[in-house]
Amino acid sequence: MFGARIRLASLWLSQVARVLADWCLRVTAFLAWLQAAGTNGDAWHVATAVFIAPFVLLAPLNGCINNSLPRRWVLVGSAAFTLLVVSVFAAGHGSWMICLGVTALGSALYSPARYAMLPAVAEDAHLPLPRVNGWIEMGGATAIVGGVALGWAVDADSGTPLAGYVIAVLLGLNVLSLAAAFPAAFPSDVRRPEPPGQAIVGFFRDSMRIGRDQAALASLLGLACFQAIVTAGAGALVQHTLDRGLSQGLLQVMLLMGAGAGLGCLTAAWQGHPRRSLGLVPLGATGLLLALAFHSFAETADGTGFVLGFMGGLINVPLRAAYQAAVPIDARGNGMAVMNTAIYVLTTALSLLLAALIRGGMLPTPTAQLGLLTVLAAIGAIVAWRHLFPQTVEQILEVLLTPMYRVRTHGPGRDLIPRHGPLLIIANHTAYLDPFWLCKIVPRKVTPMMTSVFYDRPLIRWAMVHIVGAIRVAESRFRREAPELRDAVTVLRQGGCVLLFPEGQLRRREDQLLRMFGQGVWRILQEAPQTPVLACWIEGGWGSFTSYCNGPPLRGKRLDWRRRIDIALETPRILDAVILADQHATRHYLMRTCLECRRYLGLPVPGGEEWKSISRTLEGEREIETQ
Repeated sequence: MFGARIRLASLWLSQVARVLADWCLRVTAFLAWLQAAGTNGDAWHVATAVFIAPFVLLAPLNGCINNSLPRRWVLVGSAAFTLLVVSVFAAGHGSWMICLGVTALGSALYSPARYAMLPAVAEDAHLPLPRVNGWIEMGGATAIVGGVALGWAVDADSGTPLAGYVIAVLLGLNVLSLAAAFPAAFPSDVRRPEPPGQAIVGFFRDSMRIGRDQAALASLLGLACFQAIVTAGAGALVQHTLDRGLSQGLLQVMLLMGAGAGLGCLTAAWQGHPRRSLGLVPLGATGLLLALAFHSFAETADGTGFVLGFMGGLINVPLRAAYQAAVPIDARGNGMAVMNTAIYVLTTALSLLLAALIRGGMLPTPTAQLGLLTVLAAIGAIVAWRHLFPQTVEQILEVLLTPMYRVRTHGPGRDLIPRHGPLLIIANHTAYLDPFWLCKIVPRKVTPMMTSVFYDRPLIRWAMVHIVGAIRVAESRFRREAPELRDAVTVLRQGGCVLLFPEGQLRRREDQLLRMFGQGVWRILQEAPQTPVLACWIEGGWGSFTSYCNGPPLRGKRLDWRRRIDIALETPRILDAVILADQHATRHYLMRTCLECRRYLGLPVPGGEEWKSISRTLEGEREIETQ
């Protein structure tokens, strides 16, 4: 794990150097074109088009190379290519804009390789994928700030060749990117070697696979749309500054946007949960809308660029992580090329639309352009809230409860939780907040089963139906029908994750660690016998504000503050058919498995007379049932 994190740091350094060099050259080429053309009108758009063209036009080739070859060597090869290009143009006194266009060929290969590696980076380094993305994107945004400052320092008058310290800076950054790419190898990174012709066909086949996957397609479209709006908004702010003839103000706007993006990405990295991190998207979309609207009405508003960048970072990280997680493991190289293409195509399309409206006299000023972007941002915010409202509520709730509880995980199961497919989670039940603590550490959507005593309360029922999607369990001691068990089996058969507390009620006594498990867990596994079972033990809940320790929950107790909650997780297991054949054996086995999780916390595991007492209780129940 430590070695993987060192290699992650090396990858981070390589991509920071790559982005620094690209933006230094990009801004330098922009300024050179600006002065040579003698107009403000299209310099930025020309530099942008020259740079992104290889990402779009060569997407199948970029995807095939990144899908078929070891990605570390793709990074190394692309970095070596850009180093060679800068060296050749420096020796031949080439122009900035041509150098940018040729260098972009290497960057178009480097970018999807970097993103395709991140799921493997997260797995090998034992880090959440959104957090890895946040750090990587923060480094990239910070590098943009540095690259803009470096590029702005160039005296780029008409006809000036690549010369002087600029060459030294570009060469040094490319050398650093190349050197830092060599250690960036991760055992979990998967490639799919294919002959060239088959690889090209594979790119289009993988594109269709991604299009058919609802999670991948939704995150891709959301990412591309918001990136296009943020980029177009940045372009409008740049143009607004140029129209006022404030060259120093332009530098300030670009630096503020980059700094805001870096801070936004770092903020998003705080939330490592892949589902709850998506809850940041509606918040970021709302902030983006407000920033654009405010600048539309107050065109001299300071700090708009910073807010624009910050909200873009807050949106960017969760959507990139969600897309990377949804792309099939053998199609990540192609998938990241598709991602870059989608972003740049939508950005270009929006820029062309704005240009057409400007020439047609419908958007005569940058402020008017921001007005149109505000409308588009409003549509995006509505869609984000419509589809990600539950995740946002969970995110807000977690922020509110974070000062109260520190949740820590232990045991071999914490790194082995299946991200896809059916999963049944069972645990002891000591406090009302047990489901919250478990959902915090399980990196996927969890469907808990909840007794009707709490489910049917007005506010809780609305939350369970519209946010959590919990399964209602009718409160009754004896029932002939149990529809909730059929609902749980349906969720499992659809590849979902069900959370069940087999004790059936909260712990009531200090001296009773665990109550006898009910028949429900066995009946669920009878219908879905190939479901992995993740057994857990929650320690720290007993004695909390929401437990029965020293009185009923929530009554006459002090609120918890920084209370430590330790959760031990066993390796997920599919139960043997011999055990499942007998309900008593199944319940006995699952109870014992939960209790044995205590050893991962350094706690004693009940044995001897205590466990014999539990066994006698089960035997007594068996005799009653057979009479």
